[in-house]
Amino acid sequence: MSVLRSLVGTAPAAVLGATASGTGVLEQADRAIRAPLALSRRLGFVQLTGGVGASTSASLVANLVAHRRTGPVLGVDAAAGARSMLWHAGLPDLPPTLDDARRRDPASTSDATTGLARAGSGLYALDVREPGTADEHDAPPRQATEARWAEAVAPVTRFFDVVCTDWGVRAPGVDLTAVAYASHAVCLVARTDRVSLERAMAVVEAVRALEHRPTVVVAAVDVGRSGSRAVEAVRWPDATVLRIPADPARLAGAPRSTRDLTVATRTAHARLAAALLDTTTAGTATERSDR
Repeated sequence: MSVLRSLVGTAPAAVLGATASGTGVLEQADRAIRAPLALSRRLGFVQLTGGVGASTSASLVANLVAHRRTGPVLGVDAAAGARSMLWHAGLPDLPPTLDDARRRDPASTSDATTGLARAGSGLYALDVREPGTADEHDAPPRQATEARWAEAVAPVTRFFDVVCTDWGVRAPGVDLTAVAYASHAVCLVARTDRVSLERAMAVVEAVRALEHRPTVVVAAVDVGRSGSRAVEAVRWPDATVLRIPADPARLAGAPRSTRDLTVATRTAHARLAAALLDTTTAGTATERSDR
């Protein structure tokens, strides 16, 4: 059976529904998503301002990768608010992850996954966020610090093929630098207006200047449905930019299946997953694509 036939026959809805013109794109993305990894790959999703869709993209990529890879994949929720990655991934009622002695000093994958909920895609879920303020009724969780993330995630990382973290909104400087150092690849989610993209470009240059030179991919979400005009206008030297449609289905009051998303949205996130997992481009220029 060909790669494409396997993809169409077994992949989740995140990559289904491609037209004939997109089959080559999906074949290439599928190869990158399923390719063997010498070491666990840490992917960090972050946005500079709220309401852009980092949690949505993190959930779609994490579910897709978990479904396509044979090894275990971990989704880590470190973002503030009720609708972060694990909510979008289909786990809206997930209780806070309890500390477990086996996960603190794991000797096997069984130890590393003890007590973790699992989404339908096979994605393991770890919630490292701080509880909401005690004096607020049903206060949403607060974002996790990098230290809290490291304490919970570092001991188990080696047992997962891929670790996807939703960091939520992080300010440039100390917070974003810590996120970058915790990631092999950073997905910076930004709006497609020119001001947002130019700000994102400055952050890309700063992150890529770090000593370990992480891969940086910009997911330009067309929140205002302005098309690609601003993406085309901004200069993107040595950077990967992928334009992501803003899908109305993700604004529903309950988690929606990826089957409810448009073909363009599903294909865009397949390409995003592939770009983040492509270890051959770490620290170097990759392609820009906004088609």
